[in-house]
Amino acid sequence: MRKKIWIAAAAAASLVILNGCLAETYPLTEEEKNIIAEYAAGVLLRNDAGYTQALVSPTPIPSPTPAPSPTPEPTTAAGNKGNGGLGGGDIAEVKENASLEDVYGLEGLLVTYDDFEVVNQIEETNGYVVPYEQGKKVVKLNFTLKNTAGIEQVFDFSKQSINYQLDCKERNFIPPMITALAGDMLYMETTLAPGESCGGFVLFRIPEKAEDNITNVIISRDTYTSIIALKK
Repeated sequence: MRKKIWIAAAAAASLVILNGCLAETYPLTEEEKNIIAEYAAGVLLRNDAGYTQALVSPTPIPSPTPAPSPTPEPTTAAGNKGNGGLGGGDIAEVKENASLEDVYGLEGLLVTYDDFEVVNQIEETNGYVVPYEQGKKVVKLNFTLKNTAGIEQVFDFSKQSINYQLDCKERNFIPPMITALAGDMLYMETTLAPGESCGGFVLFRIPEKAEDNITNVIISRDTYTSIIALKK
């Protein structure tokens, strides 16, 4: 009770002070005086849990919600025109089971697969040897090369970047051996007159246990791939 009396007295005193200070410059109506008194009482009693007449707190001004940034459109890297990651134009068509002429890409050259043989080692007449290795076999693929042009031509296979892979049902394909044998088509260079033919070969060293599982050889260059079935 004393608390409320003290509060009322304080509010009345506030009103008197306001009335005395403001009346000289800003005359107040009775209604305006009551509003000021109510506000003063509300300020004084706002922490009193039993007070229910305090002025309603103003509704806070909501902070503006930032507009969501637009999702950027996916961009394509320069030079990549939907070609699976290859730069510079559309992807070239991959030609599987192409002819050997397309794979080797030498005009006027006819390449024919003949057969294959499995040996322990290879020895040339000049003494160069592909030696025997324990538990290994050497597979020799034989080809015929023919100049079908009307002029003499030099064929340099070292510049062709031909890839060979032997499939004999191992975990990985077997790559070819690199040798200094005459006729090794990895690096051979030969000159053929019009209509002239010569032999060539590619060598692979395989596990001995894989001899009966030789199935095919894959020969490729750039987008050209030829798969040749190998049968004894």
